[in-house]
Amino acid sequence: MEKTVNNKLSGLLEEIGIETKKKIYWEETIDSSVVVKTHPNKRNIPVNEAKILLVEDQPSNRKTIEVYLKQKIATVDIAENGKQAVELFQKKQYDIVLMDLQMPIMGGIEASLRIRKIEEDRDFSVPIIAFTANFYSDDKEISIEVGMDAYLSKPFECKTLYKLIQEYI
Repeated sequence: MEKTVNNKLSGLLEEIGIETKKKIYWEETIDSSVVVKTHPNKRNIPVNEAKILLVEDQPSNRKTIEVYLKQKIATVDIAENGKQAVELFQKKQYDIVLMDLQMPIMGGIEASLRIRKIEEDRDFSVPIIAFTANFYSDDKEISIEVGMDAYLSKPFECKTLYKLIQEYI
């Protein structure tokens, strides 16, 4: 079943002109969270100078992550759904995007696809880290297939997310 889902998704992405290149290279469990990564395309940006776009619809999750990251990161902009994320991404440049997958208005998968389309006019691809509480779905494979760089299952500890951010910026 998994291959069928990925083959169908890959075919649809090719139809709309999005090439899929990402392959999972590492999967592990850290602090009870599943972490899936692609090969990091590290840009060597000092973490304390990084500009992050946090996309999360749940106020308590959003505030917890925001408060934690603002102690370590220069800029943390917030979007409450994928539509807001795409709008912010069009206006500003970010070093990394933290994307919840299950959101109202526009989910993380669609928002990430739109972000990857916007990047076609830019010189570089911004790492996107997906996260979701929907642990038993195909979300981790689909996230990587559509061009996200890493996947983290909820609940996760902020320090786990921070370590993952450090690997990609």
